[in-house]
Amino acid sequence: MKILLDPGHGGSQPGAVYAGVKEKDVNLAVALRCGKVLRDLGHDALFTRDADETLSLSDRLRMIDQYHAEVFVAIHCNASSTGEQAHGCETYYRDTHDYPLANSIQTVLAAYTGMKDRGVLQDEKELKKRLTVLNDLDVPSALVELGYLSNPSEEKYIIDDINTLGEVLAHGIDDYAHKKAGTVKENWPA
Repeated sequence: MKILLDPGHGGSQPGAVYAGVKEKDVNLAVALRCGKVLRDLGHDALFTRDADETLSLSDRLRMIDQYHAEVFVAIHCNASSTGEQAHGCETYYRDTHDYPLANSIQTVLAAYTGMKDRGVLQDEKELKKRLTVLNDLDVPSALVELGYLSNPSEEKYIIDDINTLGEVLAHGIDDYAHKKAGTVKENWPA
């Protein structure tokens, strides 16, 4: 399967920044590890960016057609302005054809990281502006929020386990690919 990974933010757009950790750097590191594992699992993994560069929304979306991607996954970290208690991972989708992808990602991510499962959430009207990268995509797509950088213990986990997060994310995407193909996934993470 041809999978386009979109490490959110980049370049002049750092995303959430807490304790000197920039979301754009975490997103990229997770995406690069995810892409390597997906390739090891037999998929064609591509990236909207593989370095710290600024991309517009139109640049990111153009790559879906340019690469003939079959799946699009945007990778982000969450943050909360309401305090440090917010925690957990969540995955967003737009339409019913996106749900199986989002569900596979979220199920595997929550199970293998032990993070609070905040669920598979539909991109509702009030979120459309924040999640515009999912707007009007013809390919199955999802936006994963790996955890809260604004929560000190979760930020530590994310930073310490970037490779694990990338691997688990890859297995969630691979699980979707197997379900779509009607095959059984045998190579789960240890």
